[in-house]
Amino acid sequence: KPRQVRLKRTAERGRTTMGTKVWALLTVDLGEKSSWTSHVASRDGRARLPLLVFFRGQRVSAMRDEALRVLTALYEAVAAVDPRWEVVPLFEFCGWSRQTIVERFNVDSFEEVRPECDQRELSPEWKSRLLPLCTVEPEVEGCSTSYSPMDEVCVGGTFDRLHAGHRLLLSATVAVCDKTIFVGITADVLLAKKKNRELLEPYGVRKGCVEDFIRAMNPNLKVASGELGLHDPGAVTSASMDGIVVSRETVAGAKSINDEREKANYKALVVIPVNLVGATSQEGDAKKLSSSDLRQMDSVSQARGAKGESAP
Repeated sequence: KPRQVRLKRTAERGRTTMGTKVWALLTVDLGEKSSWTSHVASRDGRARLPLLVFFRGQRVSAMRDEALRVLTALYEAVAAVDPRWEVVPLFEFCGWSRQTIVERFNVDSFEEVRPECDQRELSPEWKSRLLPLCTVEPEVEGCSTSYSPMDEVCVGGTFDRLHAGHRLLLSATVAVCDKTIFVGITADVLLAKKKNRELLEPYGVRKGCVEDFIRAMNPNLKVASGELGLHDPGAVTSASMDGIVVSRETVAGAKSINDEREKANYKALVVIPVNLVGATSQEGDAKKLSSSDLRQMDSVSQARGAKGESAP
């Protein structure tokens, strides 16, 4: 079993810059073979803390496409437990070590996945989903399959009820960026026709959640966020932009952006697609994890609560 240690609370804890939130820490050595995804997916929900996953080893340092495969595996495992579970991946190439993590975060306990640890008990359905599907990413025409770190990378979305799919998109952006991330967040005025509109988080809340996640993963990056949809996006207007991270269902939009950049005589963006989390397939029409479904669940839960009914 993974080694679990509860950290002693000392005066050093006051040095943390991440507030009073209490975290658990899981360390994974990517240089060793282990069933770490199964370990994440089998965590007990009743005692679950927000989780930091520290990935060590040289496997993901040279080419960041390997890091994206690791992140895909992580968030498929997270979605198996709870799509909204707050899980933040930390990589050595972002400057993290065990010491700097404990200094910055309020870590209550840590576990280290040992090499060749026994795979935890999971249903056959989840065993089939976790390992093969999420580590093999189908190629997409016109998209890069191998890339080095870039200075300026952009990403966009609504980011309502930040979930595993959002965190995969954002963490992939962090993984391929060395300087500045530009985030477009859909403006409130463009969401009036969304289902369960009254339950949508306002722009300020969504913006704060996105920025907090990025800065937790790599505090050395600059984050520039703004409303998406009111003006031409920076992906089109910025000559210095290097890359764009998109989900597989929105690759066509990234290609349209590059068409506009070509008209302005700007370099084409490196298009980096990430998998759809919790999807039945990686096709554009596949059923996937979505904020709309989470809002619907919340709507039903609130209705039951108003009637004094308990959840099934």
